[in-house]
Amino acid sequence: MATLTTACTLDCPDGCSLTVTVADGRIVDIDAAPDHPFTQGWICAKVKRHAERVYAPERVLTPLVRTGAKGSGEFRAASWDEALALVAERITTAVRTTGPEAVVAFTYNSSSGRIEGDSLTEALFAALGSTVVEPTICAATVGAAWDSVFPGMASADPAHIAAAKLIVVWGANPTVSNSHLAPLIQEAVRGGARLVVIDPRRTPMANRADLHLPVRPGTDVVLALALANHWANTGALAAEFIATHADGAAEFLAAASAWSLEAAAEVCGIDPDAIATLANWWADTTPTLLRIGWGQERNANGGAACRAILALPVLVGSFGEPGSGVLGSTHTDVVDTRRRWPSFAEAPRPSVNLHEVGQWLAPQSDHPCQVLVVQGANPVVMCPDQRAVLAAFERPDVFTVVHEQVLTDTARFADVVFPATTAFEIDDVITPYGSLTVQPVHAVIERVGESRSNDEFGLALAQQLGFEWSVPTGAAAVAAVVADPSSCMVPTPSLQFVDTEPRGGRAHLIDAHLGAPTYTAIESTYPLTLITPATSKLINSMFGEFQSPHPAVTVHPAEAAARGLDAGDDVTVFNDAGSLTVRLEVSDAVRPGVAVMAKGVWLRHHAEGRGVNLLTPASSDALANGACFNDTHVDIASVSTRFAASESAV
Repeated sequence: MATLTTACTLDCPDGCSLTVTVADGRIVDIDAAPDHPFTQGWICAKVKRHAERVYAPERVLTPLVRTGAKGSGEFRAASWDEALALVAERITTAVRTTGPEAVVAFTYNSSSGRIEGDSLTEALFAALGSTVVEPTICAATVGAAWDSVFPGMASADPAHIAAAKLIVVWGANPTVSNSHLAPLIQEAVRGGARLVVIDPRRTPMANRADLHLPVRPGTDVVLALALANHWANTGALAAEFIATHADGAAEFLAAASAWSLEAAAEVCGIDPDAIATLANWWADTTPTLLRIGWGQERNANGGAACRAILALPVLVGSFGEPGSGVLGSTHTDVVDTRRRWPSFAEAPRPSVNLHEVGQWLAPQSDHPCQVLVVQGANPVVMCPDQRAVLAAFERPDVFTVVHEQVLTDTARFADVVFPATTAFEIDDVITPYGSLTVQPVHAVIERVGESRSNDEFGLALAQQLGFEWSVPTGAAAVAAVVADPSSCMVPTPSLQFVDTEPRGGRAHLIDAHLGAPTYTAIESTYPLTLITPATSKLINSMFGEFQSPHPAVTVHPAEAAARGLDAGDDVTVFNDAGSLTVRLEVSDAVRPGVAVMAKGVWLRHHAEGRGVNLLTPASSDALANGACFNDTHVDIASVSTRFAASESAV
């Protein structure tokens, strides 16, 4: 038995250091490595069970070639040589007959290390000039808003949280999706800090907060503008800081002047006194730290909301000392993954949006896609407008290639599936987006089956296509991209407007193209706004093969009572896009007017073989074309009532 150290690569800000116990070549335990400055000696329950994916019955062990209908999951085993030859022939034909844009690289890889995320697969498609799929499904809007308001400025340092006297957590649920942030916030609270949480649900962190504002989904921009207007009306603006460090304040405040506390409270569905309390605390407390999350981006007002929220600390000058500023996604430049890429002339590439795959890959679409390569993604489950997504993946004229660890819902639609490694089988490096650390990822077991890394897949396919590439992979690749991969904190300027600031030294409160943030009401004949947050069980849809939540919808007791429903009932959740039969859960932690269903649940766990994204639209935010999952409106009814209504209509 051996105990080995590695790091977690999953799509989470924390990037935990791990101790893995291996016996007879198999992982028998995963736990936290001691003494790591951010992991703090504990890890989440999801990672503790990660070995169940490594040895899952659904684990892809060899290349597979489809024998049945797309979606049936019927395959035969093949060799790597045979499978690579099939794919290379299809790519060659597509490029020769139509052009490189006919090959689409759907490579998300959000739960990969730095090398796997920017692997030789990416290098190959860049060299081919193939269509790139933009990662618009998550964080694109927040990232674009940050670039609009604070171009080039680094995030605040999470290590400074303990110094804060007010912490505003807006659109984030750290207990589920950033669990090591929660103890840092609790440390600040023990030191006398107030905690405010803005979220439609009373999350575990909101339960412990001094103030919870259960904002109606899609109205965050109104709340932010009302805070700004209140400060302008009460003389709380930091005039000197604004004059020195901001552009566009007058135009921003003019847009905000339309929103009194009372008007905002009516639209946002919250108490005007609660808005006033937050405004007064924020203006009067130093230092104040804003933790901006991703929840508020997931609607048509998302870009405006993110820009307005980011403007708030500028208006009251909440910068310049530890525990102040804005905590977003951290970043370090110590790893340069493309330094080891082979040399080639990289030309401009066409692009499509990830969350709109059901549209650009639709059977009637004019996009020329002939070969689709999916890596590190499960779009059949995770993308909106699922009916269109399924129709797209059923196309017989699109040759679909999936490189994956387990046979996901998406892999079942592939023409060829290649077995992928897990992070326990390769060497890599991580630089998490929620802490300023760099950590090595070590292979702690031999390869399961014939799995290959993203790097090895890309290199093998490139060589099959005639590229004479010879580049470092594995441990040699790590040495090529980072000087010191040892687990350590990375000294990064993080005291905002002191040692890191926007380019030119000034924040931009007005976007160059969209102007001031504004609110547009999202109208619907359906009364409930459906939100689809993360859960403590899944990383997006990862681990759905063994610990998927039971499909359920949660509403406020008043919503259940109005429909004559009780907790535990089988209900239909429906809108014009379709309907799902799920169990009803009732909780006053969900605000009235909102329904909650977990994202990432695999299709096989639903009675209809369809998931929650059957109900969601493929619409896009104006700032970054980001996905608008929370623009979904639904109603619920008992299964018997819904069935009777359908029979009457017939």
